[in-house]
Amino acid sequence: TVLIIGESGTGKELLAQGIHMASARRNQPFVAVNCAAFPAALLESELFGYEEGAFTGARKGGKVGLFEAAHTGTIFLDEIGEMPVPLQTRMLRVLQEREVLRIGAIEPTRIDVRVIAATHRDLEAQVARGEFRSDLYYRLNILRLSLPPLRERIEDLPELAQHVLRRVTDRVRPGSKTQALLDELIRVGAHYSWPGNVRELENFVERIATYSEEGAKSGSPRDVLRRLIPEIFTHGIAVGASTLASRRKETELEMIGRVLEECGGDRALAAKRLGISRTTLWRKLARGRTRSAVLHRQR
Repeated sequence: TVLIIGESGTGKELLAQGIHMASARRNQPFVAVNCAAFPAALLESELFGYEEGAFTGARKGGKVGLFEAAHTGTIFLDEIGEMPVPLQTRMLRVLQEREVLRIGAIEPTRIDVRVIAATHRDLEAQVARGEFRSDLYYRLNILRLSLPPLRERIEDLPELAQHVLRRVTDRVRPGSKTQALLDELIRVGAHYSWPGNVRELENFVERIATYSEEGAKSGSPRDVLRRLIPEIFTHGIAVGASTLASRRKETELEMIGRVLEECGGDRALAAKRLGISRTTLWRKLARGRTRSAVLHRQR
């Protein structure tokens, strides 16, 4: 069981699909459901299914629930923090017993399914307030994966923007000025807080690709970008959280540099002293070099 934590737009479902495709279940169903998109009564019937005649308006022959539909595969429960407490009790039993009981049924149905849950909420705080069952939280929180917001991985912005542009070209034919505007977006975006994360980036890139030719008839790339994406200039500038995150990374790199110097440049020894793997040390150093290069280009 996997629990993915991350803000809206960071790519939680994409990560869940990646986990599924990298597993032995890759050729089996991947079923996704947004727990916030259904009223409580409807969500129960969607997840667990029902027998014929279970309630007024029940479909003849009953209905297979999403857990049964995901048998031998993966079920992705997005926004698990929005699940009503009564339903959490039934969810707990599914995780414990690996069986579901349809509404109106007497005998449970055995299932073999991997559960991946995701939320942007602080589940520990919800547990403390009595809004989320602690026993369900412990069942879900086996392998916890945290997706960082885009403002905390701003060094990835150039590569992400180019990747998004390649995907956008399947739907929109970019104009000749698209790349120049994308480069300007990357420069300006380095100081933006990205409240919508990668989903917001996709929106901006698609907007540029759609209107770049028309908008580029007059003005510099900065002026055109200001007309096409005014919000990136008027609000959301990363002054607080992003500056704090940047400072935290700078402090971390300073510490790594000091330990490396004490170890005479021996990365294996430095990683041991820092309590991290050599791979993690290499990645942090590489990100530090990338960030320095980005800042140098901006100057």
